[in-house]
Amino acid sequence: MRFNHRELVQYAASKAGSADKEGCLWMKEGAKKKEKKYVGDYVQRWCLLAGNLFFYCKDEEANWENVIGLVILERCQVETDSDAVIKYGFRLFFDDDPDSYWFMANTGRDSDEWIRSFSCASYEYLRTSLGELRGQLMQITGKDPLIEGHPFGDFPVKNTLAITASAPGLGGEALFELTLACSSLVGSSRDSVPSTLIVTSCMTPPQMYWIRYAQTEVVESNCDPRFFTTVVFYKGTASMATNLKFEVFDVYDKVDSKMVPMGQAQCKLMDLVRTINQSLRLEIVFNGSTCGFLHIKLCTSDAKQDDMFAAAPIDTELQPEVETSSRKSLGNFLCRPPLDNIVMRKFEFPTKLGAMLDVTEVMGEIRTSFSIPIILLERYIAEETTRAVDFESLTDLKDDWEIARQDILKEHWDLTKLYRDSQWKLTEAMDNGMSFKKSTSKAEVELDFVPVNLHVQEMRVALQDPTFKDRAALAYVVVTAGCPTAYGKKYRQGGLARMQPTSAVSSAGIYRPSTDSKASRAQGVLGHMDVAQRAIRQHTTRLLEVARAGTCNPGEMQLPIRSVADTVHQLSSHCNVTLVNDALKNLHEAMANPPDVYMDANAYCQKIKEHVLSLEALVDNIVYKNAVGNLQGSVDNVLEAFDATVVSLKKALYFVLLRESRQFLQEKVPLGPNSYTHRRDIVFSQAMTSVVYCFMEKVLHCLDNQLFVKQISSIGFLIYWESLLSTQGDEIGMLEDFIVAIHDVNTLQFKLVLAEDSNDSRPRITGTRYKFLVEVPLQETLYRILPIPLQNGKVISITAVMFTQGINEQQSYADILGNNTLQDLINNKSFQQMRSYCLRYTENFGISNSKQTEKARKIGELLEHLRVQVSIRKAKNTDILTLSQELSRVVDAGRITSCKSAKDRTAMSVTLEQAHILLREYNMDPECFQKVLDDTRSHGTRIRNTEKNIGIPQYAFNSIQVLALPKNYRPPEGTYKKAVPT
Repeated sequence: MRFNHRELVQYAASKAGSADKEGCLWMKEGAKKKEKKYVGDYVQRWCLLAGNLFFYCKDEEANWENVIGLVILERCQVETDSDAVIKYGFRLFFDDDPDSYWFMANTGRDSDEWIRSFSCASYEYLRTSLGELRGQLMQITGKDPLIEGHPFGDFPVKNTLAITASAPGLGGEALFELTLACSSLVGSSRDSVPSTLIVTSCMTPPQMYWIRYAQTEVVESNCDPRFFTTVVFYKGTASMATNLKFEVFDVYDKVDSKMVPMGQAQCKLMDLVRTINQSLRLEIVFNGSTCGFLHIKLCTSDAKQDDMFAAAPIDTELQPEVETSSRKSLGNFLCRPPLDNIVMRKFEFPTKLGAMLDVTEVMGEIRTSFSIPIILLERYIAEETTRAVDFESLTDLKDDWEIARQDILKEHWDLTKLYRDSQWKLTEAMDNGMSFKKSTSKAEVELDFVPVNLHVQEMRVALQDPTFKDRAALAYVVVTAGCPTAYGKKYRQGGLARMQPTSAVSSAGIYRPSTDSKASRAQGVLGHMDVAQRAIRQHTTRLLEVARAGTCNPGEMQLPIRSVADTVHQLSSHCNVTLVNDALKNLHEAMANPPDVYMDANAYCQKIKEHVLSLEALVDNIVYKNAVGNLQGSVDNVLEAFDATVVSLKKALYFVLLRESRQFLQEKVPLGPNSYTHRRDIVFSQAMTSVVYCFMEKVLHCLDNQLFVKQISSIGFLIYWESLLSTQGDEIGMLEDFIVAIHDVNTLQFKLVLAEDSNDSRPRITGTRYKFLVEVPLQETLYRILPIPLQNGKVISITAVMFTQGINEQQSYADILGNNTLQDLINNKSFQQMRSYCLRYTENFGISNSKQTEKARKIGELLEHLRVQVSIRKAKNTDILTLSQELSRVVDAGRITSCKSAKDRTAMSVTLEQAHILLREYNMDPECFQKVLDDTRSHGTRIRNTEKNIGIPQYAFNSIQVLALPKNYRPPEGTYKKAVPT
């Protein structure tokens, strides 16, 4: 943690004599603090506790300007020491930190006071105390003591407000739900047919106040409304004594959320459960008059009937409005990304045959979405530091190259400092409980590396029809996130695809893979050199160990000798290439005082081979023990020659990297902050975070599907990323960033590993820039069902494709101006990649009993239809998106959908895809297609997504923008509003 030393010293001095606690303690310092051994390890220190800051210095007379140390008392615990040797001792330890601070007081009373002071010092303790006191006042007075808008008003209240489920993944188990309907409603004084909304509140004794629990959607202009949104109760949220209140409102202005009360009805949960058919008909009363009737029905599965109402504790916690799905219905989420702020919405839609589809939408934000950017920043810092150190080794260059080297070094050190600051800020934000980046924060520099509005969206469908029994268990998952782009960097110079040096642009005008560049190949050779250096030391060490053992014959020493020779041969094959020889020549020409004799890579390697031949001859004539000294000298000669060669060749390759960096500067492309590399790292971090959680959601959800597991093991995992960006204005720059992001995530590899314990669920990342390996931990019961190759560590490759189609008014301008070339290039390239993957799929899994499977035929048909749509010129051709969505589902691809901020256009696309799935796979009545779109967009999870981002449940469209959208992408009336933040 960063702090200003002078200010802290002044603060400590100002608190002397008036601190929360001040006095003498014995404590362990330095390396001794990690474990206590005996009393002699302790030293006496004068200590001062002010708030959550614990200072200590040498003694009471010492000046506080000579503070020895500071401990911040957050996320820590204190406990007494039970060891009889250490009298009046106690220990301070921190979460996820093996180190401890050991203390010893002079008296038992002093020890107790320090323990109590430490326990009450943290901000967490104060926040918890505030919640408890606030809850007690609310129970006594029925009112919140904090005024509306108070800065502490969002703090949790003990026994009053909901807390997030502690279990990884989704929340508590859903036990039952209430379906609501009204009849014979009498409108308000406006003498019109009401548009009805019901708010449900709960009160469980001894509580003396109502807690708002849930609300329905608005059913417009209907005196007998039936509500699709149900009231879901979870294990531990209600008891038989719970009272329910249903307040009915007439919403007369949906845009501005204006409504008038129509009345209310109350009942006890006990009364509802004890009825024969578990349903009630209640009068809706307003000012003593009946204005209609409320119909309530309790629904639950038979398996949960018996234990549904286990006695709830007195301080029963309720879950207001944030609805979570059951463990059973959403699979084993102990191996899924932990989700927060989960919202669930339920709907019913008819099929052609008259049955009803029970459709459940679930949306949650990923709790650990900050962890991957933090890990990547750590890798970036290490690589930038290494690169700077490498360039510092390039000395004795001519003046022009030396000036360029100094400029480049400064850029790299500046970038390293910037990454350290970003990592610190993200870590601080995550420690403070932040796990979600709103769309309104997309341009905040502190959050550059975090994807915008990242959510997991899931649709589950249940149908009470035996002919669809197998399909009823399917879940349809899509990850939604803002476009991976550097929002804070703006787009004056375009995006990454336009910023890159001219050498990285192909003749087709599309981004060329970085593996084609000399710098990328040079990094590959450097990696081989590092491997060879480690290998040569292992083999020579083994050779000496065998010789020292003195019990083997020279024949037994041939294996390590052959390994040494093979390693030298591999180094020669990697280095004796045009790239390395050209690098040696260029470095020789750039040096101010070059060696008199120029040596190529072959000459360097030949020196090592000569020493290896001498070593082989010595081994053939070795005499046990007496020759160990000579053998050691010969081995030292081999290692010395090997290291000298590697140092020389590495310098030449460092010069290749320096030349590329110089070329960037000559083309006015910066290298440090605000550079191409900086922007690319930001974009890759956002894209990789989305891809990792897409992989975890899809793959870990389908581990019981053996065909799918074989598929990803043999041909890799396909990710279909849908873009709704236009090719006009700033969104062209976003799309140019997006292109590079898709290329870079194709370098990712995944490995499924055995979890270390039951809490091990976070992915682990190893590797270097754009060549990362992601290890996804699985619990043992799941890991053991994997195919043997995956258990043995086989990596899973990634094929990422992006289809893009702008749909907003900006795309209308682009179509008129003919500015859609980039969109066409992307779609054509992505089609070729998708086609290649599908062909591999049909080759491996499309034949059964010498006949093509139905699935393979379907893939062939969809590919042909998609080829036709990609090749034609058509404005806002959303058929490309519809066909690629369906094809990706058929081949079990991971799904990600993005627009600028994954809020408005993404909501339209996700709900449209869900409607197509219901129509295509569940025989839904086609006449309900528009109703599905309207209901899910008005009352589903995506409207709540807009509320999370901008504070109001409104899509950011005006009437002109809505008319510019394709018909199936238009929001219902009353759900959009102009001039809302985006």
